[in-house]
Amino acid sequence: MHLNRVTLRHPLILAKLAVAKLFRLIGQRPSPSRGSKARRKPADRGPQQEDLIDVGELISKASLEELNAAAERYFAGLASWDHHLAKPFSSSDEAPDLLINLAVMIQGLELRPGLRVLDFGAGTGWTSRYLTQLGCEVVLLDVSETGLAMAAELYHRQPVFGDQPAPRFLKYDGRKIDLPDASVDRILSFDAFHHAPDPGLVIRDFARILKPAGIAAFAEPGPDHSRRPRSQAEMRSYGVVENDLDVHAVWREARAAGFADIRLAAFNIPPYHLNLNEFDDLLRGGEHYLRWAESTRHFLHDVRNFFLRKGGSERLDSRQSAGLSASIGIIAPASVAAGAPIPIQATVANQGSAVWLPSSAERGGVSLGCHLHRDGRLVASDYHWEPLSRELVAPGRTTELKFELPALPRGDFMLEFDCVANRICWFAEVGSTPVRVHISSHKRA
Repeated sequence: MHLNRVTLRHPLILAKLAVAKLFRLIGQRPSPSRGSKARRKPADRGPQQEDLIDVGELISKASLEELNAAAERYFAGLASWDHHLAKPFSSSDEAPDLLINLAVMIQGLELRPGLRVLDFGAGTGWTSRYLTQLGCEVVLLDVSETGLAMAAELYHRQPVFGDQPAPRFLKYDGRKIDLPDASVDRILSFDAFHHAPDPGLVIRDFARILKPAGIAAFAEPGPDHSRRPRSQAEMRSYGVVENDLDVHAVWREARAAGFADIRLAAFNIPPYHLNLNEFDDLLRGGEHYLRWAESTRHFLHDVRNFFLRKGGSERLDSRQSAGLSASIGIIAPASVAAGAPIPIQATVANQGSAVWLPSSAERGGVSLGCHLHRDGRLVASDYHWEPLSRELVAPGRTTELKFELPALPRGDFMLEFDCVANRICWFAEVGSTPVRVHISSHKRA
């Protein structure tokens, strides 16, 4: 898994700046919300200390069935579903927060079409719908039957485009996910894991149902979440769990359960806006770089977006663009008669790290494609696709082909040969080198 990381190694930080100077440089520090589960500045104290609800005490006094019922009452008590069904575009205030967090999750999940993804605490299903649109087979899991009914309504009102895998709606009892061992490729928990009364139990069940090298992604609040005013209000009003999240404790549980790696995403909401001169100063590592770094550090105090990867290995294949590369050799005549098929001999080698799916595969099937150019212009992007194989093509394997291209009218043309993964990409788009052949089509004798 590859995540962009903020690196704070500038010598000005290490050698010249004391903490006092950093705070003088900051000025006002943004602390945006996550929409319905808002982030608050540490200075926003809310209730007095003696009035705070202790989340541990709340959990100890309620049975799991009572906590599940509290979640159901929340959804069942909604006067209208419209706000929740409109997510992430329910309001202009929460949309940027939700979308940025979702983008961080999608990037870190390393998704590709056909993967089976569990949306843990799916609620009204807005994240699930986007995963379905990306071609994933999504299982929506929630303790609330009304929440799942709302999610089904969302799919009905806003059907996904194209032929995508149908979603599955699964009721959760809070104890064990009703799925077989090693049956899902990915898990998404978007602002849901911190509602679990027993986080360790959930982590162990995630490890059980994930396939080897599977990824569980979390967009969650931080270690002071339960004491935030909104968390206190929701526990007081609805009796729902608003747990603090100690990522070190999570990692201890995860490692014991069979996860092999953890990665945390360093990002900021909102993005740090600068004028042109300030932006240049940031790129030079100057004062505005320090302000941006401190702003990001401040934001991350109450945000924990992280990814757990289970031990084992996962085969990379052509359902995603990563690892796609080909070496292509073409033998073609320099000239042909107009209106006659063009004989081609091709040698295609898989030089990448991904296995190529058979050409017949609806998603990711690899073929040898050809673009047609004339007078420096692209005439036909999909001039011809030639199937490569009925079987998997492993890295290092070479395939030899003989076929005919469609006839050309009179003129001079350039044929550009490149491999293409169906509904994914042309290999040249990810750095593979195509082969160009010039051919003249002349009048028949």
